[in-house]
Parts: sequence; structure tokens; C-alpha cells
Amino acid sequence: MRLHPSARVGFAAAATEYERGRPDYPVAAVEWLSAQLALGPEKTVLDLGAGTGKLTRALGSSGARIIALEPISEMATVIKHAAPQARVVTATAEHTGIASSSVDAATAGQAFHWFANSEALREIHRVLRPRGGLGLIWNRRDPGDPLWAEIDHLVEPLRLTEPAYRDHAWRPVLENSGLFSTLVAETFIHRPSVTLDQLVDRVLSISYVACRPKTDRELIAEQVAKLGQSYSGFEDGRVILPYSTEAWVAFAID
Repeated sequence: MRLHPSARVGFAAAATEYERGRPDYPVAAVEWLSAQLALGPEKTVLDLGAGTGKLTRALGSSGARIIALEPISEMATVIKHAAPQARVVTATAEHTGIASSSVDAATAGQAFHWFANSEALREIHRVLRPRGGLGLIWNRRDPGDPLWAEIDHLVEPLRLTEPAYRDHAWRPVLENSGLFSTLVAETFIHRPSVTLDQLVDRVLSISYVACRPKTDRELIAEQVAKLGQSYSGFEDGRVILPYSTEAWVAFAID
């Protein structure tokens, strides 16, 4: 399965913005995911589509050995510096190059919707040990927040064929695969405070924004900065950027 052009081009161009602008995951959400997957010092986790290692680093608190799998070399380079304890593999979820039955759990942070296909699911099932867990997590933009609503109004027209978590098209692919158990989910409130620069980087790291021409991105950056200023409630210009962090777990069926 080939990478979606927006992911391949956009995330390669915006790896720095992604690292600076994307939020971490709430500690409670990572702890829930780690508990569900029974992670610990004797376990090995394959973090799929690891991006710049946001989830990779968070999972490190479990003590598990972590393999960060990221197909985009610019992203993988960031992981090597940000999460030196992880083994970094540049490969896709469809062709991991990982030995069969060699990992206790697989995870994907902000990524599974990009490779929710039968080929990737068969590969994930292959590398998992019997009854191994698949943990998925997304920081979902709060659609009820007025700042996010204005940002979506600005950038959503740029979205073409890019998959999105909120469309939930990934769910039936997983649920109907016959390879994994019924999904279990938990939701966490996440309200990070960000600078205007981080807000701009967050928007510029969206795949279908990142692959736009430079002049388009500069205009979007200017518009987002103005929006951020109008919603800032702090003297230093910071804004609250609310998310609903949604975590999901299923287990491999033998």
C-alpha cells in the first residue's frame, strides 16, 4: 500500500512544525492505554506511524522496549533525537520488516486512519504475539470550541481525499477484519495551553495544509495567528486549545 500523497509530501515538509505544534497525550490516557495493553519492562511495543515520536516517548514511562516505525524519513530523523531509547525503523505498516509473533503490543498515535486497510491489519496481526493488543489514540480537535471552528472553516476546504479519524471510516475495516476482538474505548479531556507560534505550527502540520504552496501556507499562518490573538485569554498571548483524547484497544484473535 502506497503512502497517501498528502502524508508523504506534507509530513515530510512539516516534520519540524509537527514536532513543535502537535500536542502530547494526556498522562491519564497513556496510563490507560499502557494498562490495557499490559505494558511493562519485559514487553515490546511496535509504535506504528510514529510521526515525530509523541506517543513513542510517552509509552517509554511503561518501561517497555519500543520500536518506532515511521515511513517518512524526515519524521524518523526527529524520533532518533527525541526518543533515543527507541529502535527506529523506516517502513510502512503494510510491510514492517518485523519478525512474526515478536511484539507484545502495537500502537498508533494520530495515525491509524492513514493505514486502515486489510494489508496493514494482516501485517499487524502477524507481528503480534498471541492475544497481543492493538492500541489506538487520537487527540481530536474539539468541534465545539469556537477557535477550532474558525480554523476548520479556514482549512477544511483544502481537504480533498485525505482520510480523517473523525470520519470513522477506519472502524469497520478493523471491526470486520476477523483478526481482532471488539474495540474498547475511553475518552479523556485535554486542554493544553499553547503559544501563538505553536498554534500556527499545529495548523501548518495538517497534511493537506503542509503540502500547499509556500504562499498559501504563509497566508494561512498569518490568518491563524490573527485568530489566535483574538481568542487569547492570557497576557503572554497563549490560548487554550481543547481536544478530546480518544483511546481504543482491541486484541488479536488467534
